[in-house]
Amino acid sequence: MPKSQIPLGSSVAIIGAGIIGIATACALNRKGYQVSVFDPSKPGEAGSSKANAGHIGASDIFPLSTPGIQWKALKMLMDSDAPLKVPLKDFWKQIPWFWKFLHTSKGKRFIASTNALSYLCHSSINDTKELLEYYNMSAMLEQNGCAFVYDTEQSFNKSLKSWTDRASRGFISEVLNADKISQIVPTINDNFKFAYLSHEWGKVSEPIDIVQGLANAVKVDGVIFHPNRVSSVSEKLNSVVIDFDKGSSKYDAVIIAAGIHSISFAESLGDKLPMTAERGYNLTIPSSNIDIDIPIVFADRGIVATNLTSGLRIGGWAEYSNANRPANQHYFKSIARISQELFPGLSISNAKYWMGSRPSTPDSVPVISKSLKIDRVFYNCGHGHYGLTHAATSANLLCSLIEGEQNSAEIKALSIDRFL
Repeated sequence: MPKSQIPLGSSVAIIGAGIIGIATACALNRKGYQVSVFDPSKPGEAGSSKANAGHIGASDIFPLSTPGIQWKALKMLMDSDAPLKVPLKDFWKQIPWFWKFLHTSKGKRFIASTNALSYLCHSSINDTKELLEYYNMSAMLEQNGCAFVYDTEQSFNKSLKSWTDRASRGFISEVLNADKISQIVPTINDNFKFAYLSHEWGKVSEPIDIVQGLANAVKVDGVIFHPNRVSSVSEKLNSVVIDFDKGSSKYDAVIIAAGIHSISFAESLGDKLPMTAERGYNLTIPSSNIDIDIPIVFADRGIVATNLTSGLRIGGWAEYSNANRPANQHYFKSIARISQELFPGLSISNAKYWMGSRPSTPDSVPVISKSLKIDRVFYNCGHGHYGLTHAATSANLLCSLIEGEQNSAEIKALSIDRFL
């Protein structure tokens, strides 16, 4: 038996009740493990699980650190409407992470990251579909594709290589001319003449409903939820001890799926986990006067739009900043203005604004890995803005890992030891 194998029936604690933690709880519970989940907030209420765009972006296979990103980043940092943002007060603290980020954009490292993300994405829609079907929630998932819209013919032409690369990996798309764009997404600004339709894309009806629906289902199946804040994780003989605000408990294994807060747990254990907060901004318009049938990605702007149960949600961007810093109100104003440019006639008088911190690694690849310091501690974190997309697949991979699978190339590509 491999040293790290945790036998079926063992007690497993999961720290974090976002979509990653809850999907992991579902997978382990179905396998036969005795699962407990720790989070001081209600499932999905903290972090970026609550109000993200709801996309299952199965063809979103490229890391953010693409070749030439250093020059693109300089231009974006000087443009207040660009998707990349680093507040000056956080700039120097972010340099070590950005150094790794830029390093990832080159040669073999970029290919390795793309391979890892492609592997996760290939199964993402099917795994999500299977997960929701198991818990009688399949009606909450749609797969009608996604329109990638470009501002100019030049940027559209530059994107050709990325779509060719996707096609070579089995991700199917088609070109949309101006007539097709107006037919499929008639409510967007008619200045948009160039687009691709990605068929490998889905969306959920409401992200928070997915998390809470799954949490309620596994609670019925025996998963125990503890509304407590975990302060430390430590090893004791053949078990792992969790200390929390109302005591301590001993488990056969612990999984850290605490989003951006996973960093502090890794540091306390001595693991090197280079993550930072990738903060996203959006607005949601209940009962919007504008309707869209499929998700839209405004590729040159880093903005996405989705029709959800709660309304029309528009947002995006990547602000690398302190997760605890208050939201930048100027960004909300910019998102509102840009939304009305993208959708002429859009009323935003009743818009609700939200900002969430996504846990982002320098190579955009999550960490699904055993700790290098404690054999019975595992990580499932660092998914950035791919959390909902990768949740079900990541949970299945974590199950394989906890059962002792460590040697496949796919598992190794997700290991924490790649940062050594």
